[in-house]
Amino acid sequence: MKNFFKFTLLILIFFNLTNNQAYCCTKIVVVNIAKIFDIIPQKEKITKKLEKELYSDFLVVKKMKKLFLSKIKRLENKNLSKKSRENLEKEIKYEKKILMKKIKFYTKKNHQKQENARNKILIFIHKLINIIAEKDNYNIVLDISSIAYIKNIKDITNDVINLAIQQNNILFIL
Repeated sequence: MKNFFKFTLLILIFFNLTNNQAYCCTKIVVVNIAKIFDIIPQKEKITKKLEKELYSDFLVVKKMKKLFLSKIKRLENKNLSKKSRENLEKEIKYEKKILMKKIKFYTKKNHQKQENARNKILIFIHKLINIIAEKDNYNIVLDISSIAYIKNIKDITNDVINLAIQQNNILFIL
């Protein structure tokens, strides 16, 4: 039994020595994805495009709210007849319901578009990290936010930002 373990250990050592990718030479670097996310110019482009797309929805809700508030103001008029007051109250209840549904719908739509844009930016950042890691032969790239303490290790955050700035013309499809 002892010989079996010795033989197995000897085989493992032999295969590790003959392997081209030695474990002792692992290159580990860190990157600050949050900092990259905030700085890259592609984020600004996507944000502006998203604002343009969502602005029309904002205008629709704003117009509906203005009409709704004007009807409430008319309701405060004491010269209204009982029948017109009741009709106006029904209209206000109905429009309030529609307005709330529109606000909920547009809020959900806004959230989904922002989430999609955020994910596309993160995918782009990961592609940039992969390009730099392959170019400089890094084996492991860790996000700085997931590390409690690390000493004397290379930070490639600025390299990724510079690559993103070089590829400034790349725009995402939303």
